Amino acid sequence: MKDEFGKYYEAKEPGRRERAYAWATAIGLQDVDGLKPSKYLIKTAKRNIEGEITAAEARKLVDEYYETKIDHDVPADAEEADKVAARIVSIVNSPGFRLSPEYYMGLHRQIFDGVFPHAGEVRNVELTKKEWVLNGDTVEYELSCMIEKSLAYDFEQERKFRYKGLSDDAFVEHFAAFISGLWQIHPFREGNTRTAALFAIKYLKSMRYEVTNDLFAEKSWYFRNALVRANYSNRQLDVEKTSLPLEEFFKVLVFQEEIELKNRYLRIGADYGSSVAKATTGLHRKNVGINVGKNIGIKRSDVVINVVKDVVKESPMSEAEEMTAKALLRCPKTTAAALATLLKVTPRQAQRVIASLKVKAGLKRRGGRKNGEWYFEKEEER
Repeated sequence: MKDEFGKYYEAKEPGRRERAYAWATAIGLQDVDGLKPSKYLIKTAKRNIEGEITAAEARKLVDEYYETKIDHDVPADAEEADKVAARIVSIVNSPGFRLSPEYYMGLHRQIFDGVFPHAGEVRNVELTKKEWVLNGDTVEYELSCMIEKSLAYDFEQERKFRYKGLSDDAFVEHFAAFISGLWQIHPFREGNTRTAALFAIKYLKSMRYEVTNDLFAEKSWYFRNALVRANYSNRQLDVEKTSLPLEEFFKVLVFQEEIELKNRYLRIGADYGSSVAKATTGLHRKNVGINVGKNIGIKRSDVVINVVKDVVKESPMSEAEEMTAKALLRCPKTTAAALATLLKVTPRQAQRVIASLKVKAGLKRRGGRKNGEWYFEKEEER
């Protein structure tokens, strides 16, 4: 979509840039199901971007086009791609958001109204889908009889959560887990990924993040594959669920981090342990299982403990030192004040723990007071 709308991304006219990104996002999301838009949709989208018609008028034109079309030169499935894209554009920049199962169901209804007869309805059948990234295997989706209860539980837990005070890493870790969980429930027969994507955009926009850009246009297939890998495990192949690819996606989307997102890194190897499969664990965030958010605390895992033991070999650590080492491995920019909150100690006591780790583990700091970060000298030598 950059070729079609790229010239509008730097437009100075109010709203033109936002409309271009909205169309790029809406059209790009169709790629998660292998759908391609028609030339007519691209032409109509440009009319809206340039201010000639409104988004509502664009949607009406698209609907009328397919009501009256006779032998139009359009690719297979273009009708679904065109109609859904036109509906998403009407929604993505519109005000209004609710963190509730009802809103989520209603969002599906808005997106697929007039496209699917079951728009906005909870599925009553079980699903399996062959995934390229899993070499033809499927994710285990929620049982249809449990969908409404699972949705209610996930939204209730999310409403209780507080994002205030989280590091960037902690933010994307929790947000990715929430969106991934909603997707795994798969409440609908079709359109689950596009609904999850639009909901994520609306949720982030409600938190005042600028996220309507061309990432979903360029990387919507990566987004779907990342959701798959976050919800798939196979003991026989020694494949575990990994949320890292999805977290990387949201790091780029929300915080504009420069991270290379490649689908080939997500595909499991025919023999797990191949270079392709190993690449999944070679992503940018160390999977040490720590979230330093104020209301989450520390996740104790064997992976974390092994990393810490590798860093600190000579001297045993206290519980506070171990928690601090884990936190700093997870988020090197964690402040002493944040550590004090995490450890439930005074700032002076937190400074003492840091001083002890400097001696025991070669903890060092580089950069300025505001933008600096912690690192373990011994870890960097590995």
